[in-house]
Amino acid sequence: MTTRGFDKMLSVTIDRSLLGRALAAAVIAALGALLSGCSSDSDGKTADAPLAECTGGVLEADLEADTLSGPGVDPETGKLRPPPEGSSYTVSATYGVPRRGEAVMERYGQIFGAIQADLASQPGLLALQLGQSPSCGSGRTLAVWASTDAMYEFVMGQAHLAAIDAADDLLEPTYVVTHWETAETDGISMAESVRRIRALDARAP
Repeated sequence: MTTRGFDKMLSVTIDRSLLGRALAAAVIAALGALLSGCSSDSDGKTADAPLAECTGGVLEADLEADTLSGPGVDPETGKLRPPPEGSSYTVSATYGVPRRGEAVMERYGQIFGAIQADLASQPGLLALQLGQSPSCGSGRTLAVWASTDAMYEFVMGQAHLAAIDAADDLLEPTYVVTHWETAETDGISMAESVRRIRALDARAP
């Protein structure tokens, strides 16, 4: 498993690979939501989907994404409220493709409920956006957190401890997780997350 994009750590000492695997639980949760209506014997990725176009650093042409929603979104404008003056938000983004097979779908069902409930109960989660690509069989998440500490409270929550070790079994090894801080709400988008993932790919050896 490759974990990239964690250029900042909390003051506590946490193993970098563990953090990557824990954030991968967000991918599992999102893909569980996106794939819950799919047939368990679906191949996901189409036979003629160009491999080069099915990566975290390329925005899928057929990406179907919800709008950002959550307590941090103004219901009248549909836009994310700006952070308090002098502060910033932490944005996390994930990309993943589920492995194929009945066993994978069954295991999704075993862990999805707890992760979904934990994600929904996080007070520091201000907004969430899910996206999926039918042609690539991939899923993306974009989450806006009140702070980096709030993000890690979810990442290291008890519901994920059972799911962390499942990431490599449920997801193709191309999954990516990253996060950044920003005070500019207009730049928080799937397109920006793709740009940042592409930058990670460019820096990778």
